[in-house]
Amino acid sequence: MSRYSPVWGLMALALFASAAVAQQPKTSDERMDQFERRLNELERKYQADIKARDEEITRLKAQLQKQQPATTQPVEKTEKSTQDLINEIEGRPTTTGAAAPAPITRTPASFNPDLAVVSDFVGNISTLNSNKARNRFDVRSVELDLRAAVDPRADAVAVLPFTRDVDDPLFFQRGMEQTGPNSGAEIEEAYLFLHDFGVENLTAKVGHYHLRFGRQNILHSHDWPTVDNSFVNQSFLAGESIADSGVSLSYVIPPRLVHDQYFEIIAEIISGEGGDSPTLNNDASVDSPALNLHALWNHDIKKDWNLELGTSWLTGKHDNSGHLETNLFGFDFTLIHTDPTGRFNNQVFIGEAIYGITDTSNTETQNALGAYLLAQQQLNRDWYLGLRLDWTENALADNQEVWGVSPYVSWYWSEFLRFRLEYQHKTGDVPDENTLYLQITWIFGAHPPHPYWALR
Repeated sequence: MSRYSPVWGLMALALFASAAVAQQPKTSDERMDQFERRLNELERKYQADIKARDEEITRLKAQLQKQQPATTQPVEKTEKSTQDLINEIEGRPTTTGAAAPAPITRTPASFNPDLAVVSDFVGNISTLNSNKARNRFDVRSVELDLRAAVDPRADAVAVLPFTRDVDDPLFFQRGMEQTGPNSGAEIEEAYLFLHDFGVENLTAKVGHYHLRFGRQNILHSHDWPTVDNSFVNQSFLAGESIADSGVSLSYVIPPRLVHDQYFEIIAEIISGEGGDSPTLNNDASVDSPALNLHALWNHDIKKDWNLELGTSWLTGKHDNSGHLETNLFGFDFTLIHTDPTGRFNNQVFIGEAIYGITDTSNTETQNALGAYLLAQQQLNRDWYLGLRLDWTENALADNQEVWGVSPYVSWYWSEFLRFRLEYQHKTGDVPDENTLYLQITWIFGAHPPHPYWALR
Protein backbone atom coordinates (compact mmCIF):
# COMPACT_ATOMS: atom_id res chain seq x y z
CA MET A 1 0.00 0.00 0.00
CA SER A 2 1.34 3.48 -0.86
CA ARG A 3 2.25 5.81 1.94
CA TYR A 4 0.09 8.52 0.39
CA SER A 5 -3.20 6.59 0.60
CA PRO A 6 -4.35 8.05 3.95
CA VAL A 7 -3.80 11.60 2.64
CA TRP A 8 -5.94 11.06 -0.47
CA GLY A 9 -8.65 9.54 1.66
CA LEU A 10 -8.75 12.56 3.99
CA MET A 11 -8.98 14.98 1.02
CA ALA A 12 -11.84 13.05 -0.54
CA LEU A 13 -13.69 13.02 2.80
CA ALA A 14 -13.26 16.82 3.15
CA LEU A 15 -14.61 17.52 -0.38
CA PHE A 16 -17.63 15.30 0.27
CA ALA A 17 -18.34 17.06 3.53
CA SER A 18 -18.15 20.57 1.96
CA ALA A 19 -20.46 19.55 -0.88
CA ALA A 20 -22.92 18.18 1.61
CA VAL A 21 -22.82 21.43 3.58
CA ALA A 22 -23.34 23.49 0.39
CA GLN A 23 -26.45 21.48 -0.49
CA GLN A 24 -28.09 22.20 2.85
CA PRO A 25 -31.06 24.70 2.56
CA LYS A 26 -30.38 28.41 3.30
CA THR A 27 -31.96 30.20 6.18
CA SER A 28 -34.77 32.80 5.77
CA ASP A 29 -32.45 35.75 6.44
CA GLU A 30 -30.07 34.65 3.73
CA ARG A 31 -32.89 34.36 1.18
CA MET A 32 -34.21 37.88 2.04
CA ASP A 33 -30.73 39.35 1.66
CA GLN A 34 -30.34 37.77 -1.75
CA PHE A 35 -33.84 39.06 -2.87
CA GLU A 36 -33.02 42.61 -1.75
CA ARG A 37 -29.73 42.57 -3.63
CA ARG A 38 -31.58 41.45 -6.78
CA LEU A 39 -34.20 44.25 -6.40
CA ASN A 40 -31.49 46.84 -5.98
CA GLU A 41 -29.78 45.61 -9.12
CA LEU A 42 -33.05 45.85 -11.14
CA GLU A 43 -33.76 49.35 -9.80
CA ARG A 44 -30.31 50.57 -10.84
CA LYS A 45 -30.80 49.12 -14.34
CA TYR A 46 -34.29 50.70 -14.69
CA GLN A 47 -33.05 54.14 -13.66
CA ALA A 48 -30.19 53.86 -16.14
CA ASP A 49 -32.61 53.00 -18.96
CA ILE A 50 -34.90 55.96 -18.11
CA LYS A 51 -31.95 58.33 -18.09
CA ALA A 52 -30.72 57.04 -21.46
CA ARG A 53 -34.22 57.46 -22.98
CA ASP A 54 -34.57 61.05 -21.73
CA GLU A 55 -31.15 61.93 -23.11
CA GLU A 56 -32.09 60.46 -26.52
CA ILE A 57 -35.38 62.44 -26.63
CA THR A 58 -33.53 65.65 -25.78
CA ARG A 59 -30.96 64.97 -28.49
CA LEU A 60 -33.63 64.31 -31.14
CA LYS A 61 -35.54 67.49 -30.26
CA ALA A 62 -32.39 69.56 -30.58
CA GLN A 63 -31.60 67.93 -33.92
CA LEU A 64 -35.14 68.61 -35.24
CA GLN A 65 -34.97 72.27 -34.26
CA LYS A 66 -31.65 72.63 -36.08
CA GLN A 67 -33.07 71.08 -39.27
CA GLN A 68 -36.30 73.21 -39.32
CA PRO A 69 -35.62 76.64 -40.96
CA ALA A 70 -36.50 79.62 -38.84
CA THR A 71 -39.29 81.54 -40.57
CA THR A 72 -41.03 84.70 -39.62
CA GLN A 73 -44.58 84.37 -40.84
CA PRO A 74 -46.38 87.67 -41.40
CA VAL A 75 -49.51 88.18 -39.44
CA GLU A 76 -52.37 87.07 -41.66
CA LYS A 77 -55.28 89.33 -42.28
CA THR A 78 -58.24 88.66 -40.06
CA GLU A 79 -60.60 89.23 -42.94
CA LYS A 80 -60.57 88.02 -46.51
CA SER A 81 -60.06 90.63 -49.20
CA THR A 82 -63.18 91.96 -50.83
CA GLN A 83 -62.40 90.49 -54.20
CA ASP A 84 -61.77 87.05 -52.72
CA LEU A 85 -65.25 87.22 -51.20
CA ILE A 86 -66.71 88.35 -54.52
CA ASN A 87 -64.89 85.62 -56.45
CA GLU A 88 -66.10 83.00 -53.96
CA ILE A 89 -69.71 84.24 -54.48
CA GLU A 90 -69.40 84.17 -58.29
CA GLY A 91 -67.47 80.88 -58.27
CA ARG A 92 -64.33 82.28 -59.86
CA PRO A 93 -60.73 81.59 -58.67
CA THR A 94 -59.42 83.90 -55.94
CA THR A 95 -56.77 86.56 -56.49
CA THR A 96 -54.11 84.11 -55.25
CA GLY A 97 -54.96 81.72 -58.05
CA ALA A 98 -56.59 79.15 -55.79
CA ALA A 99 -59.88 77.86 -57.05
CA ALA A 100 -62.86 79.27 -55.15
CA PRO A 101 -65.62 76.98 -53.96
CA ALA A 102 -68.53 76.71 -56.30
CA PRO A 103 -71.53 78.90 -55.35
CA ILE A 104 -73.67 75.77 -54.97
CA THR A 105 -72.12 72.48 -53.91
CA ARG A 106 -73.97 69.21 -54.27
CA THR A 107 -73.24 65.56 -53.81
CA PRO A 108 -73.32 63.50 -57.02
CA ALA A 109 -75.90 61.20 -55.39
CA SER A 110 -78.55 63.96 -55.27
CA PHE A 111 -80.97 63.87 -58.19
CA ASN A 112 -83.03 66.92 -57.18
CA PRO A 113 -81.68 70.23 -58.53
CA ASP A 114 -81.47 73.38 -56.42
CA LEU A 115 -84.47 75.45 -57.48
CA ALA A 116 -85.01 79.17 -56.99
CA VAL A 117 -88.02 81.16 -58.18
CA VAL A 118 -87.26 84.86 -58.67
CA SER A 119 -90.16 87.26 -59.23
CA ASP A 120 -89.46 90.82 -60.40
CA PHE A 121 -92.24 93.43 -60.18
CA VAL A 122 -91.68 96.84 -61.79
CA GLY A 123 -93.96 99.87 -61.88
CA ASN A 124 -93.35 103.42 -63.12
CA ILE A 125 -94.93 106.85 -63.31
CA SER A 126 -93.68 109.02 -66.17
CA THR A 127 -94.21 112.37 -67.87
CA LEU A 128 -94.00 110.64 -71.28
CA ASN A 129 -97.55 109.39 -71.70
CA SER A 130 -97.08 108.52 -75.38
CA ASN A 131 -94.74 105.66 -74.47
CA LYS A 132 -96.81 102.53 -73.79
CA ALA A 133 -94.07 101.17 -71.54
CA ARG A 134 -94.65 104.05 -69.12
CA ASN A 135 -97.29 104.58 -66.44
CA ARG A 136 -97.87 100.88 -65.92
CA PHE A 137 -97.30 98.25 -63.23
CA ASP A 138 -96.58 94.63 -64.03
CA VAL A 139 -94.52 91.58 -63.13
CA ARG A 140 -91.56 91.94 -65.45
CA SER A 141 -90.50 88.32 -65.09
CA VAL A 142 -90.83 85.15 -63.04
CA GLU A 143 -87.60 83.24 -63.38
CA LEU A 144 -86.88 79.60 -62.62
CA ASP A 145 -83.25 79.04 -61.69
CA LEU A 146 -82.21 75.37 -61.58
CA ARG A 147 -78.71 74.15 -60.72
CA ALA A 148 -77.32 70.70 -60.03
CA ALA A 149 -74.16 68.65 -60.24
CA VAL A 150 -74.43 66.10 -63.03
CA ASP A 151 -70.92 64.80 -62.43
CA PRO A 152 -68.17 65.48 -59.87
CA ARG A 153 -66.50 67.56 -62.58
CA ALA A 154 -69.53 69.23 -64.16
CA ASP A 155 -72.56 71.30 -63.10
CA ALA A 156 -75.70 72.03 -65.07
CA VAL A 157 -77.55 75.37 -65.05
CA ALA A 158 -80.94 76.26 -66.52
CA VAL A 159 -82.55 79.70 -66.21
CA LEU A 160 -86.09 79.81 -67.61
CA PRO A 161 -87.89 83.16 -67.34
CA PHE A 162 -91.57 83.80 -67.95
CA THR A 163 -91.72 87.42 -69.11
CA ARG A 164 -94.39 90.06 -69.59
CA ASP A 165 -93.41 93.43 -71.00
CA VAL A 166 -94.02 96.18 -73.56
CA ASP A 167 -91.49 97.19 -76.20
CA ASP A 168 -89.42 100.03 -74.75
CA PRO A 169 -86.89 101.33 -77.32
CA LEU A 170 -84.05 103.46 -75.96
CA PHE A 171 -84.42 106.01 -78.78
CA PHE A 172 -88.18 106.32 -78.52
CA GLN A 173 -90.03 108.84 -80.68
CA ARG A 174 -93.66 109.87 -80.47
CA GLY A 175 -95.79 107.91 -82.91
CA MET A 176 -93.37 104.95 -82.89
CA GLU A 177 -95.14 101.59 -83.12
CA GLN A 178 -94.91 99.47 -79.97
CA THR A 179 -96.17 95.98 -79.29
CA GLY A 180 -97.28 94.52 -75.99
CA PRO A 181 -97.79 93.66 -73.36
CA ASN A 182 -96.17 90.45 -74.58
CA SER A 183 -96.05 87.29 -72.49
CA GLY A 184 -93.79 84.36 -73.17
CA ALA A 185 -91.38 81.74 -71.91
CA GLU A 186 -87.71 81.82 -72.83
CA ILE A 187 -84.47 79.92 -72.39
CA GLU A 188 -82.27 82.66 -71.01
CA GLU A 189 -79.47 80.31 -70.03
CA ALA A 190 -78.99 76.55 -70.27
CA TYR A 191 -75.43 75.34 -70.13
CA LEU A 192 -73.04 72.74 -68.76
CA PHE A 193 -70.22 74.12 -66.64
CA LEU A 194 -67.08 71.96 -66.77
CA HIS A 195 -64.87 72.96 -63.87
CA ASP A 196 -62.35 70.12 -64.07
CA PHE A 197 -61.45 68.30 -67.26
CA GLY A 198 -57.74 67.78 -66.85
CA VAL A 199 -56.24 71.21 -67.56
CA GLU A 200 -55.29 73.30 -64.54
CA ASN A 201 -57.09 76.69 -64.26
CA LEU A 202 -59.20 75.98 -67.36
CA THR A 203 -63.01 75.86 -67.20
CA ALA A 204 -65.65 75.75 -69.89
CA LYS A 205 -69.32 76.42 -70.60
CA VAL A 206 -71.25 74.59 -73.30
CA GLY A 207 -74.78 75.66 -74.18
CA HIS A 208 -76.69 78.96 -74.10
CA TYR A 209 -75.34 81.68 -71.79
CA HIS A 210 -74.79 85.42 -71.27
CA LEU A 211 -71.71 86.59 -73.14
CA ARG A 212 -68.79 87.80 -71.04
CA PHE A 213 -68.77 91.25 -72.60
CA GLY A 214 -68.12 94.03 -70.11
CA ARG A 215 -69.23 93.89 -66.49
CA GLN A 216 -73.01 94.10 -66.38
CA ASN A 217 -73.98 91.87 -69.31
CA ILE A 218 -73.48 88.71 -67.22
CA LEU A 219 -76.20 89.83 -64.76
CA HIS A 220 -79.89 89.02 -65.02
CA SER A 221 -82.29 91.98 -64.87
CA HIS A 222 -83.29 91.38 -61.24
CA ASP A 223 -79.59 91.50 -60.25
CA TRP A 224 -78.83 94.91 -61.78
CA PRO A 225 -77.87 97.62 -59.29
CA THR A 226 -80.57 99.82 -60.91
CA VAL A 227 -84.10 99.13 -62.14
CA ASP A 228 -83.25 99.52 -65.84
CA ASN A 229 -80.20 98.63 -67.90
CA SER A 230 -77.50 101.16 -68.70
CA PHE A 231 -78.12 103.16 -71.90
CA VAL A 232 -74.91 102.03 -73.58
CA ASN A 233 -75.71 98.34 -73.05
CA GLN A 234 -79.21 98.87 -74.44
CA SER A 235 -77.82 100.63 -77.51
CA PHE A 236 -75.02 98.19 -78.38
CA LEU A 237 -75.80 94.84 -76.71
CA ALA A 238 -79.47 94.28 -75.86
CA GLY A 239 -82.37 95.55 -73.78
CA GLU A 240 -81.45 93.11 -71.02
CA SER A 241 -78.31 91.22 -72.05
CA ILE A 242 -76.81 89.61 -75.10
CA ALA A 243 -76.88 85.81 -74.89
CA ASP A 244 -76.00 83.18 -77.44
CA SER A 245 -75.21 79.49 -77.87
CA GLY A 246 -71.73 78.07 -78.19
CA VAL A 247 -68.61 77.20 -76.23
CA SER A 248 -66.93 79.44 -73.65
CA LEU A 249 -63.42 78.77 -72.37
CA SER A 250 -61.97 80.56 -69.35
CA TYR A 251 -58.31 80.33 -68.36
CA VAL A 252 -56.66 81.87 -65.29
CA ILE A 253 -52.97 82.46 -65.87
CA PRO A 254 -50.99 80.90 -62.97
CA PRO A 255 -50.03 83.77 -60.64
CA ARG A 256 -46.43 82.58 -60.43
CA LEU A 257 -46.05 83.44 -64.13
CA VAL A 258 -47.40 87.00 -63.80
CA HIS A 259 -45.80 88.22 -60.56
CA ASP A 260 -48.65 86.99 -58.35
CA GLN A 261 -51.26 88.95 -60.30
CA TYR A 262 -54.73 87.69 -61.28
CA PHE A 263 -55.29 87.55 -65.05
CA GLU A 264 -58.20 85.75 -66.67
CA ILE A 265 -58.84 85.25 -70.39
CA ILE A 266 -62.24 84.20 -71.80
CA ALA A 267 -62.80 83.08 -75.40
CA GLU A 268 -66.31 82.34 -76.66
CA ILE A 269 -67.23 80.88 -80.03
CA ILE A 270 -70.95 81.41 -80.61
CA SER A 271 -73.55 80.98 -83.32
CA GLY A 272 -73.93 84.74 -83.74
CA GLU A 273 -77.71 84.98 -83.46
CA GLY A 274 -77.53 87.62 -80.75
CA GLY A 275 -81.17 87.32 -79.71
CA ASP A 276 -82.69 90.81 -79.57
CA SER A 277 -79.32 92.53 -79.96
CA PRO A 278 -79.44 95.52 -82.35
CA THR A 279 -75.89 94.88 -83.60
CA LEU A 280 -75.36 91.09 -83.60
CA ASN A 281 -78.64 90.04 -85.13
CA ASN A 282 -79.17 87.12 -87.54
CA ASP A 283 -80.69 83.65 -87.59
CA ALA A 284 -77.33 81.83 -87.45
CA SER A 285 -77.55 80.88 -91.12
CA VAL A 286 -74.41 82.90 -91.91
CA ASP A 287 -71.28 81.10 -93.08
CA SER A 288 -69.16 81.81 -90.00
CA PRO A 289 -69.73 81.93 -86.24
CA ALA A 290 -69.21 84.97 -84.04
CA LEU A 291 -66.33 85.41 -81.60
CA ASN A 292 -66.23 87.14 -78.23
CA LEU A 293 -63.02 87.73 -76.27
CA HIS A 294 -62.69 89.15 -72.78
CA ALA A 295 -59.63 89.69 -70.60
CA LEU A 296 -59.56 90.98 -67.03
CA TRP A 297 -57.02 91.92 -64.38
CA ASN A 298 -57.98 91.97 -60.69
CA HIS A 299 -55.81 93.31 -57.89
CA ASP A 300 -56.04 94.59 -54.32
CA ILE A 301 -54.42 97.99 -54.82
CA LYS A 302 -54.63 98.65 -51.08
CA LYS A 303 -55.77 96.74 -48.03
CA ASP A 304 -59.43 97.69 -48.43
CA TRP A 305 -59.50 98.67 -52.13
CA ASN A 306 -59.95 96.24 -55.02
CA LEU A 307 -59.71 97.14 -58.70
CA GLU A 308 -60.80 95.11 -61.72
CA LEU A 309 -60.07 96.19 -65.28
CA GLY A 310 -61.56 94.42 -68.27
CA THR A 311 -61.53 94.67 -72.05
CA SER A 312 -63.81 92.98 -74.58
CA TRP A 313 -64.09 92.42 -78.33
CA LEU A 314 -67.14 90.98 -80.10
CA THR A 315 -67.14 90.36 -83.83
CA GLY A 316 -69.81 88.79 -86.03
CA LYS A 317 -72.40 89.34 -88.75
CA HIS A 318 -75.03 92.05 -88.49
CA ASP A 319 -77.67 90.34 -90.62
CA ASN A 320 -78.46 87.18 -92.57
CA SER A 321 -76.77 88.32 -95.78
CA GLY A 322 -73.34 87.62 -94.35
CA HIS A 323 -72.00 90.82 -95.91
CA LEU A 324 -72.70 93.23 -93.07
CA GLU A 325 -70.40 92.98 -90.09
CA THR A 326 -70.29 94.34 -86.55
CA ASN A 327 -67.32 94.87 -84.27
CA LEU A 328 -67.77 96.00 -80.68
CA PHE A 329 -64.89 97.05 -78.43
CA GLY A 330 -65.47 97.43 -74.70
CA PHE A 331 -63.64 98.61 -71.62
CA ASP A 332 -64.86 98.28 -68.03
CA PHE A 333 -63.61 98.96 -64.53
CA THR A 334 -64.90 98.09 -61.07
CA LEU A 335 -63.48 99.73 -57.96
CA ILE A 336 -64.67 98.47 -54.57
CA HIS A 337 -63.85 99.83 -51.14
CA THR A 338 -64.80 97.70 -48.16
CA ASP A 339 -65.29 99.08 -44.68
CA PRO A 340 -62.27 97.97 -42.60
CA THR A 341 -64.43 98.03 -39.46
CA GLY A 342 -66.87 95.52 -40.96
CA ARG A 343 -69.84 97.89 -40.53
CA PHE A 344 -70.90 97.77 -44.23
CA ASN A 345 -69.77 101.31 -45.01
CA ASN A 346 -68.77 100.12 -48.49
CA GLN A 347 -68.43 101.97 -51.81
CA VAL A 348 -68.67 100.63 -55.36
CA PHE A 349 -67.67 102.47 -58.55
CA ILE A 350 -68.42 100.92 -61.94
CA GLY A 351 -67.81 102.22 -65.45
CA GLU A 352 -68.16 100.83 -68.95
CA ALA A 353 -67.50 102.20 -72.42
CA ILE A 354 -68.31 100.61 -75.80
CA TYR A 355 -67.19 101.64 -79.27
CA GLY A 356 -69.01 100.01 -82.16
CA ILE A 357 -68.35 99.69 -85.89
CA THR A 358 -71.50 98.31 -87.51
CA ASP A 359 -72.41 98.02 -91.18
CA THR A 360 -76.01 99.11 -91.65
CA SER A 361 -75.88 98.72 -95.46
CA ASN A 362 -73.39 97.88 -98.19
CA THR A 363 -72.38 101.53 -98.30
CA GLU A 364 -72.93 102.80 -94.74
CA THR A 365 -71.05 102.03 -91.54
CA GLN A 366 -71.94 103.44 -88.12
CA ASN A 367 -69.16 104.42 -85.73
CA ALA A 368 -70.82 104.95 -82.36
CA LEU A 369 -69.62 105.40 -78.79
CA GLY A 370 -71.28 105.22 -75.39
CA ALA A 371 -70.49 104.94 -71.69
CA TYR A 372 -71.92 105.01 -68.18
CA LEU A 373 -70.63 105.60 -64.65
CA LEU A 374 -72.20 104.27 -61.46
CA ALA A 375 -71.34 105.15 -57.87
CA GLN A 376 -72.95 103.42 -54.90
CA GLN A 377 -72.71 103.97 -51.15
CA GLN A 378 -73.78 101.19 -48.80
CA LEU A 379 -75.29 102.84 -45.73
CA ASN A 380 -75.58 99.69 -43.63
CA ARG A 381 -76.18 96.01 -44.20
CA ASP A 382 -79.57 96.54 -45.91
CA TRP A 383 -79.59 100.07 -47.41
CA TYR A 384 -77.84 101.30 -50.59
CA LEU A 385 -77.77 104.75 -52.17
CA GLY A 386 -76.46 105.24 -55.71
CA LEU A 387 -76.27 107.34 -58.87
CA ARG A 388 -75.87 106.32 -62.51
CA LEU A 389 -74.83 108.70 -65.32
CA ASP A 390 -75.51 107.62 -68.92
CA TRP A 391 -74.51 108.89 -72.33
CA THR A 392 -74.53 106.97 -75.59
CA GLU A 393 -74.90 107.29 -79.32
CA ASN A 394 -77.23 105.08 -81.31
CA ALA A 395 -75.26 102.02 -82.44
CA LEU A 396 -77.30 101.93 -85.68
CA ALA A 397 -77.46 105.71 -86.25
CA ASP A 398 -74.41 107.48 -84.87
CA ASN A 399 -75.94 110.93 -85.39
CA GLN A 400 -78.37 110.29 -82.50
CA GLU A 401 -77.49 110.47 -78.82
CA VAL A 402 -79.22 110.23 -75.45
CA TRP A 403 -78.13 110.91 -71.89
CA GLY A 404 -79.65 110.42 -68.47
CA VAL A 405 -79.26 110.83 -64.71
CA SER A 406 -80.63 108.08 -62.43
CA PRO A 407 -80.36 108.31 -58.62
CA TYR A 408 -81.71 105.30 -56.70
CA VAL A 409 -82.09 103.73 -53.28
CA SER A 410 -82.27 99.99 -52.54
CA TRP A 411 -83.49 98.29 -49.38
CA TYR A 412 -83.09 94.61 -48.55
CA TRP A 413 -85.96 93.83 -46.22
CA SER A 414 -84.47 90.33 -45.94
CA GLU A 415 -82.23 88.03 -47.93
CA PHE A 416 -85.26 87.06 -49.99
CA LEU A 417 -87.03 90.42 -50.46
CA ARG A 418 -85.69 93.71 -51.88
CA PHE A 419 -87.33 97.08 -52.60
CA ARG A 420 -85.89 99.76 -54.91
CA LEU A 421 -86.92 103.29 -55.84
CA GLU A 422 -85.30 105.08 -58.80
CA TYR A 423 -85.78 108.47 -60.43
CA GLN A 424 -84.58 109.01 -64.01
CA HIS A 425 -84.24 112.12 -66.14
CA LYS A 426 -83.69 111.30 -69.80
CA THR A 427 -83.07 113.70 -72.67
CA GLY A 428 -81.12 114.15 -75.92
CA ASP A 429 -82.40 113.23 -79.37
CA VAL A 430 -85.50 111.82 -77.69
CA PRO A 431 -88.44 113.49 -75.93
CA ASP A 432 -87.55 114.78 -72.47
CA GLU A 433 -88.73 112.35 -69.84
CA ASN A 434 -88.91 112.17 -66.04
CA THR A 435 -89.77 108.75 -64.63
CA LEU A 436 -90.13 107.34 -61.13
CA TYR A 437 -89.58 103.56 -60.91
CA LEU A 438 -90.58 101.11 -58.19
CA GLN A 439 -89.08 97.62 -58.16
CA ILE A 440 -89.90 94.74 -55.81
CA THR A 441 -87.93 91.51 -56.14
CA TRP A 442 -88.62 88.39 -54.10
CA ILE A 443 -87.11 84.92 -54.08
CA PHE A 444 -88.14 81.57 -52.70
CA GLY A 445 -86.33 78.28 -52.87
CA ALA A 446 -82.56 77.87 -52.93
CA HIS A 447 -81.13 81.38 -52.64
CA PRO A 448 -78.77 82.15 -55.58
CA PRO A 449 -75.56 84.09 -54.91
CA HIS A 450 -75.85 87.85 -54.44
CA PRO A 451 -74.45 90.00 -57.28
CA TYR A 452 -70.97 91.44 -56.86
CA TRP A 453 -72.17 94.93 -55.93
CA ALA A 454 -74.30 93.80 -52.95
CA LEU A 455 -71.39 93.11 -50.53
CA ARG A 456 -73.61 91.39 -48.00
